[in-house]
Amino acid sequence: MVMNGVKRVCIFVDGENLRHNIVDLFPPPVFYQSSYLPKTDWAKFFDWITSEVAGKQAERVRAYWYVVQSIDYAPANLNAVCHDKEILIRLIKKSPDFSEKFNAMVDHAEHETILHEFADFLYENRRSMQGRFDGWTSVQNGIAQNCASVEFRRAGFIRYDLLRRNLGFEKAVDVKLATDLIKLKDIYDVAIIVSGDQDYVPAVDTIKDYGKHVVNVAFLTSENNLLPGGARRLNQATDSSFLISHTDLAVHLGFNV
Repeated sequence: MVMNGVKRVCIFVDGENLRHNIVDLFPPPVFYQSSYLPKTDWAKFFDWITSEVAGKQAERVRAYWYVVQSIDYAPANLNAVCHDKEILIRLIKKSPDFSEKFNAMVDHAEHETILHEFADFLYENRRSMQGRFDGWTSVQNGIAQNCASVEFRRAGFIRYDLLRRNLGFEKAVDVKLATDLIKLKDIYDVAIIVSGDQDYVPAVDTIKDYGKHVVNVAFLTSENNLLPGGARRLNQATDSSFLISHTDLAVHLGFNV
């Protein structure tokens, strides 16, 4: 759907939602999740979306890309935890990697050895996860530096379980995007949201009341279906939706499928 007249456009990207969509739509060997994001011209991609939605004359003011600001490690305050034997014992009994081995040992010296190994295990998991996070930040900074009018906005955190080595859900990133959607309303005529998160519906309703046109971007599978749970309610709340085919997305991300 192309609109009449020159329009100012802002794109609001739910970073983690976009990344998960790419992972789900292009499994290995096309794309490996460990790569974090494809190496592509993101400014060109966002400019294409802008022209498809709002016309060739539309001005993309900026693409705001929302990502987490920090990692919330569990357990927190690892230095204190690793110097408290009682806490370490409680934790080791919950650890899928160490609990069976610890419970099978009866010798005090063996217990002490396992506790030291467990503490090292927690430290190594934190170091490894922090390295991954720093790598994500480096990729983001590279995109922002090389792509015109693409800005990463960081907020909130994501939980990381040091015992089970898994990531939880983001917290507060969606709040930042929704807040900016309203706060920045005077710099755009058209808001394009790249997300499938229904939590943005109240913010969408608010900016529509200000006379703004809101479009949601959603991605289709190779069978031309939305991903499970993908964007349906948000699509209903926005003025329109722009569905990107699997083939078009592959081309813009530089994938050979």
